[in-house]
Amino acid sequence: MVAQEFGMVFEEKPFEELLAQAKAEDKVIFIDAYTTWCGPCKMMSSKVFPDMEVGKVYNDRFINAKIDMEKGEGPGIAQRYNVMAYPTYLFIDGDGNIVHKALGYIPAPKFLALADVAVSDKNLGTLNKRYDDGERDAAFIESYLGTLTDVYEKQRAGEVIEDYLASKEDWTDEGTVGLIIANPGKVGGDRMHFLLTHPEEAMASAGSGSYMMGLQQVLLGQYMQDAGKRALPETKDIIPFYTKYAAPLKDRLAAHYTMFQASQMNDMETYLPAAKYYLKAYPSNDFGELNTAAWDFFENATDPADLELALGWAKQSVELRATYPNLDTLAWLYKKTGDDAMAAKTAARAIEMAKETDQDYSSTEELLND
Repeated sequence: MVAQEFGMVFEEKPFEELLAQAKAEDKVIFIDAYTTWCGPCKMMSSKVFPDMEVGKVYNDRFINAKIDMEKGEGPGIAQRYNVMAYPTYLFIDGDGNIVHKALGYIPAPKFLALADVAVSDKNLGTLNKRYDDGERDAAFIESYLGTLTDVYEKQRAGEVIEDYLASKEDWTDEGTVGLIIANPGKVGGDRMHFLLTHPEEAMASAGSGSYMMGLQQVLLGQYMQDAGKRALPETKDIIPFYTKYAAPLKDRLAAHYTMFQASQMNDMETYLPAAKYYLKAYPSNDFGELNTAAWDFFENATDPADLELALGWAKQSVELRATYPNLDTLAWLYKKTGDDAMAAKTAARAIEMAKETDQDYSSTEELLND
């Protein structure tokens, strides 16, 4: 048993013994499915698991264990419970059935809320049973699909959304569009065809950046699989694929890919003009996409006109939805363009938001102390 000075207590025993203990004590097992190289895993171990209130709740309700997904029993558990990202949190009953699942870095308040969901009638196991028992009303399906998507249960989500869409004549309502974007299916499939032919509805629901990246993931994945390649192709090589399978948006996809590929390759000489062209030709309504471009220009642009352009993107991002990351970006761009007063004011606002959402704001403090 591994105990921290405060916080969660983790059992060190084989998985079968954990199952036996869970049955004997009529408890659910909580597993932190981690890897040694995973940054968010380390943050959970240093910031959340040692929390006194977290320990009180999780030690009382669950049998806790930490299992490295790349060693010992880890790979088998990862395959059995479809662990696709790290950290993944598995809640498992004494019979080995999945009760609930979550993933990613979760601040302590939300991690406590997760414990409540895991023992409620909103957990994944209960939702699975409700679906298997025949429940099909729209509100339930939307909630269920959202949960499946959040925890990377893609095969199950694909089966559920196919069944759901078959019962609907109109797919254009915002809720349904959002579900399709999160589960776009395969190249040439009905869901991808819908997204390619209804871009306005899709971008209104998910934002232009999320919409375009969703399309790219499906199209690029298929292209690379067909070509038997792992390296990103040049734009000129993928254009024929866009023309064949995504003709309505081939020009936009090509412009977006040029920007994306240059960013992935850290080719700023190509990226900066590509981003300027793309965001001028296809104005964004996506706060995340605008913030990413603004930060990239903050880090790499030297032309005052480019920095002013990036400042405009950052302002627009904050207007669409203020978050700690885009407020931090805006503060630094104010600083770099010479407006120290607005930089300080925006940095203070960013720090307040970071405190509210339990995010690290040390980089913003550097601006105030500069």
